[in-house]
Amino acid sequence: MAQSYEFSEIEGPCLAFRRAASVLKSLPSVVRSLGEVQDLPCLGEHTKAVIEDILQYGRSFEVERILSDERYQTLKLFTSVFGVGPKTAEKWYRRGLRSFSGILTEPSIHLNQMQQTGFLHYEDISRAVSKAEARALGNIIDGAVHAITSDAITALTGGFRRGKEFGHDVDFIVTTPETGREKSLLPDIIDRFKQEVSML
Repeated sequence: MAQSYEFSEIEGPCLAFRRAASVLKSLPSVVRSLGEVQDLPCLGEHTKAVIEDILQYGRSFEVERILSDERYQTLKLFTSVFGVGPKTAEKWYRRGLRSFSGILTEPSIHLNQMQQTGFLHYEDISRAVSKAEARALGNIIDGAVHAITSDAITALTGGFRRGKEFGHDVDFIVTTPETGREKSLLPDIIDRFKQEVSML
């Protein structure tokens, strides 16, 4: 629902559904009745109506209608590419493009550097990441961080911290007790990785 509103550039409902989704994701158990969510924050009447449909029928007819809409499917596909936002996806859709091959073979489409990278590495970027891979990446980042400053702390956050087995990204927080060091720490970490890659 949030993504559908985002594609239509309707900010209020988009933000409302994103907040509602965050609240629902943070619940310790599956919602079994509408009464369980009545007093939760950020759940408006529209969200509750969708929840009620799912509880009553096992699905939301409104969500199914959105998911089967050609425009939604196309914009979702296009925005799954790193560097392609809703406005670019909409522009391509209005030009009659419906697939990656259509974009990549259309001579009038000029991809920027990020979009070229997004298409080039699409399979790798869109592949789900396992918890084991997230932890392994955490070890690599932790090693780089401690090579720069020994008192820093690296913590895995996001879905993996909440116990998810798979995700589409890996989130970390890097902190240091050294006042003011946070301003240059991330650029220093990135520079270190760039140097390591250039030596390969």
